[in-house]
Amino acid sequence: MEIHQIPATVQLIKRSKSEWSSFAYKKCQDVYGYDSNALRRFAVIIQLQYDKTVSEEDKEFLEFLMQQEIDMHRSHPYQGAHESMDILAYLLAKFKDVHHIRLFEQAKLSNFDTYYGFDSEYLFSAGIEEAIRYVEENDLYTSSSYFQGMEDEIRTLFTAEYMERWLQTKTRSYPINQEDESLSTLMDRAVVFGDIAEARRLLAQLEASSGSEKSDYSYLYYRCKELEEYDKALTYLTKLTPYQEEASDRVSLSLKFAGIYMGKEIWDQAFASVKQCQQELNTFTSWKRNGLGRSLSEALLDISLGAREWDRSLAKEAYSWADQMLRVTNNDSYVILKKAHQCARMLRLRKDKRRYGKECRLEARRIKKMIGRRS
Repeated sequence: MEIHQIPATVQLIKRSKSEWSSFAYKKCQDVYGYDSNALRRFAVIIQLQYDKTVSEEDKEFLEFLMQQEIDMHRSHPYQGAHESMDILAYLLAKFKDVHHIRLFEQAKLSNFDTYYGFDSEYLFSAGIEEAIRYVEENDLYTSSSYFQGMEDEIRTLFTAEYMERWLQTKTRSYPINQEDESLSTLMDRAVVFGDIAEARRLLAQLEASSGSEKSDYSYLYYRCKELEEYDKALTYLTKLTPYQEEASDRVSLSLKFAGIYMGKEIWDQAFASVKQCQQELNTFTSWKRNGLGRSLSEALLDISLGAREWDRSLAKEAYSWADQMLRVTNNDSYVILKKAHQCARMLRLRKDKRRYGKECRLEARRIKKMIGRRS
């Protein structure tokens, strides 16, 4: 089934189990979740969000889709916590079924990002007392990875009033009418489904309705960069320049300029933008302990990888600086370590290749152990 057919056939899909396999997790090397059915599944999930006829009869289909999302999130090499899973969790939460607690737990423990990004509130969405009773009756304090050792704090995590406000927030986030969606959400989805013409049409609406505050320029920069409207992005970054009062802010802005030049594949200009940070870095040390150090390292590694065929000496210089920063910041992010390993291999630096290869393996094992592939 093609994606464009889903809105007109969603009622048939819900009732026809023979159609469900089209939305099952199917591993492949694509750009969206390494799952060849991910976009098709997201499309039907969106239609279910807008479906005013969803009822108890549809619970099995929603549960099936959630299990596919869990499988995709577990297997995704770059992890992440996608909107598709959250929409399903919201739709399931509205049933207030305590038997969904185990499914929500699997979702939360799918990977590192879902562990922190998937709302714990879902596990109590059937009702706080109902959830606690289910946990106690099923001995989840000892058998569940999430509830283990939570006896003393479980009754104080959330109040009924808080849960009601939380659910209202989710209801506003996922309206039942497409007309009530924000421009931002519609644009997000247009990008995901590759409808760049629609995304640019929505961008024009955003530009026309935006103000002239720092937050407006920041948001429009992000959106222009996303759509590879790089010249527009540079314009908004330039407008942001007067707002950068702290050294850390100026470093962050320089990195944004570098990111745009990387998008335009102007590697020397990208490197020049990063080098502008050097003097600022000498005025404060917190960058070594926060995300700014990671961003600096990653930008340099990206420049090294991008410039390797255009200017090998530039690639080597960028990698050398990144390597120094990684040693100073002790940055053990798996994504960055993997890029450092790629650079070392590309530059034929055998010792560095072995070192970063080992660090990648250790970090991968650490992450796997932390989330325990719990399900």
